[in-house]
Amino acid sequence: MAAYKDYYKILGVGKTASDAEIKKAFKTQARKCHPDMHPENEKAKWTEKFKDLNEAYTVLSDKQKRTIYDQVGEQGYQDYARGGGASRSSGGAYGGNPYQQYQQYTYNGNGDFGGFSGGNGQFSGADFSDFFQSIFGGMGGGFGGFGQNFGRSAAAGQSSGDVEAEIVLNLEDAHRGGNMQMTLPNGRTVTVKLPAGVSEGKKIKLKGMGNPTRRGQGDLYLIVKIRPHAMFRLEGEDLSVPVVIMPWTAALGGTISVPTLDGPVQVKVPAGTHNGKKLKLSGKGLSSKGSLYVTLTIDVPRNLSREQKDLFAKLAQLG
Repeated sequence: MAAYKDYYKILGVGKTASDAEIKKAFKTQARKCHPDMHPENEKAKWTEKFKDLNEAYTVLSDKQKRTIYDQVGEQGYQDYARGGGASRSSGGAYGGNPYQQYQQYTYNGNGDFGGFSGGNGQFSGADFSDFFQSIFGGMGGGFGGFGQNFGRSAAAGQSSGDVEAEIVLNLEDAHRGGNMQMTLPNGRTVTVKLPAGVSEGKKIKLKGMGNPTRRGQGDLYLIVKIRPHAMFRLEGEDLSVPVVIMPWTAALGGTISVPTLDGPVQVKVPAGTHNGKKLKLSGKGLSSKGSLYVTLTIDVPRNLSREQKDLFAKLAQLG
């Protein structure tokens, strides 16, 4: 059996942490652990830490998964592990696996969804740890709340057989869109097509995939939820990102590299740029209709050479 993972410790929060505290802790830790923030020779190590961080947030930010995780508990899981797990247990309503009741649906991505993008690799649903899989099975990070009668009640105006469930995406996946596969509780596998630039709160209708009624099968509505990102902040269809520039670039102008969801682009900084200035890159937001707002922060070097100190001293005299 896999070793127990303390998701609260990984995120650096207490067991009574609120949703807002969990979200804030994830964003703070994600900036530190993101593979792109570290040298090439350390990316593999930070990629693993980033996966653990994402896995912890996937569980603790989802009320259903967090409740399950807390109910299982460290002691309960260790007792189960010491017994050899389901492979050595027998009997019971779930064939010896006390957690099988939680494994209500599976997720089979095409490599683009259900995981975490960053660094040189793509994190897919398969990247969830053995510990996660032992409790949640194929639940992955993609869908919220499928049970015997899965999802939550339909919104007003929809038929009684209609249900809603969340589909949680990474920012990169929502931006790219594409096809993804999901397996329903009845064992049926369906392909869901997500439009490029799909926004938070968007509903995707799967006709005939809801609960049965006397009049026929209801529809399933997938409600899009987008995870917080380590680098970009999402506001509607717009994105914002901070970029650090050096004092001489701010004073003299120049060209800098700016990260976007489609990869880095070269952007010109006008001479005389002040700290906090924003640059707008149209069409570089979540969708082609959105924009990317770049906030420039001037960084003062902490370790100056003698020559650099002399130059700054001359500037002070001239100023």
